[in-house]
Amino acid sequence: MTRPVPEREAGMILVNVLMFVAIASGLVLLMINREEVALDRSIRSREAARALAVVRGGELSALSALQRDARVAPEADYPGEPWGAISENGIAIEGGRFDLAIADAEGRFNVNSVRRELDPIPQLLFLRIAKAAGIEEEKAVAAIALIREKGPVQDLRPLAVFLPPEQAALLARMVTALPGDTAINLNAATPELMAVLFEPSKAQRLIALRNRQGYLSKDDLAREDVTAPGGTRFQSDHYWVRTRATIGETVQQGATLIQRIKTDQGVATVPVERWRNAAIPPEVPGFGG
Repeated sequence: MTRPVPEREAGMILVNVLMFVAIASGLVLLMINREEVALDRSIRSREAARALAVVRGGELSALSALQRDARVAPEADYPGEPWGAISENGIAIEGGRFDLAIADAEGRFNVNSVRRELDPIPQLLFLRIAKAAGIEEEKAVAAIALIREKGPVQDLRPLAVFLPPEQAALLARMVTALPGDTAINLNAATPELMAVLFEPSKAQRLIALRNRQGYLSKDDLAREDVTAPGGTRFQSDHYWVRTRATIGETVQQGATLIQRIKTDQGVATVPVERWRNAAIPPEVPGFGG
């Protein structure tokens, strides 16, 4: 004959069972949560890998377009050429979207040109640019001395940190930092820089002509009764390409400085430096639209 369980003991058994169920449920939920976290990390990792592959693919398309341009149209470089048409804004790809911006990097004065020995022209031009940006001559002279003493700078941040935001922004419209010693491509020069290189009225007419036909030439300058200033030309060797891929909820962004180099076999188009995500310098062009 089975002994009846006292009410108090039965209550304790029920409490123990409920505690056991609660603990077991918590362990199950913890295991599920960990599995979800691991799965989410795995998905994000795959998305990041795919997005990074798309970013690198964008860089390769820019390298190919610029290599082709060097072969078929070496006499001048301007955004209306086929290389400029590879820019994309929000184009749909499998699982996400893709953006690409490409720009001539020699449309601004290369601040590292002030390191040129026995040639005062780059230094004088930088002083004129600084004046147009509202920067005191003493600061501009100090910047030249810093660059000549410490070596080439990789971007404008070391100079901009000592300037008010509005001066730094205007300077960035006219100045960049590129490796080596480069000339200014008049087909890509910003309006602010054109106003420094030429008389304001002539600069406006040249910009209007460039907007109409897409480029400038020596004949165009001759018709305006001006000559190309020292340190300028109509070609470029350096280009920016910026790419962004969004796969699912993962975004990868890259920027590359591309250079065209003359070799014994012709012209080689190569990446000089790469940046990813937050490390991208401010002078790299943004995406349109």
